[in-house]
Amino acid sequence: MNKKSALFKIVVTAVLVALNIVLERFLAFQFQNNHYNLSIITIGFAAVFLGMPYSIAVAGLGDLIGALLFPFGPYFPGYTFTNIIIAIIISLCISKRANIFTISAATILNKALCTLCLNSLWTSILYKGGVDAFPAYMVTRIPQAIIMGVIDILALTVLFSNKSKIRILIQKAINKYI
Repeated sequence: MNKKSALFKIVVTAVLVALNIVLERFLAFQFQNNHYNLSIITIGFAAVFLGMPYSIAVAGLGDLIGALLFPFGPYFPGYTFTNIIIAIIISLCISKRANIFTISAATILNKALCTLCLNSLWTSILYKGGVDAFPAYMVTRIPQAIIMGVIDILALTVLFSNKSKIRILIQKAINKYI
């Protein structure tokens, strides 16, 4: 990788981290203790066009910086870990062969493992009830997992599937710099 390409990737990553914070902290909404946002778009963009390390950086730094500068509550590193796991799953599933099936598989895995299990576990540890409250938190996240799962599948498919005109245009533009 030449210096121009490396610099381009770092700059794009920084912009994606900032956009991740905006999507997760300002253009999101909370309903019945569930958080709805479209930050998956920035993670997917980094995974598809830059690669897994950059996707992990966008997810991890976006959550860390967002939580420290614009907190919803106390910072808990478990949520940052969950975002990193999301980035890894998205990178492994859709970076090269993005189609409706791989995007759906990645989203279902993310929602089952990360939203329902890990985030419910972190919430039960962080707030009242401890691990005993885990099943209750998990049940309350089911509507969020379903709603955001459908939205994530649609957004990622429209933007990043191999046959997406948007992906093709972005790839042509990026190829000039990489």
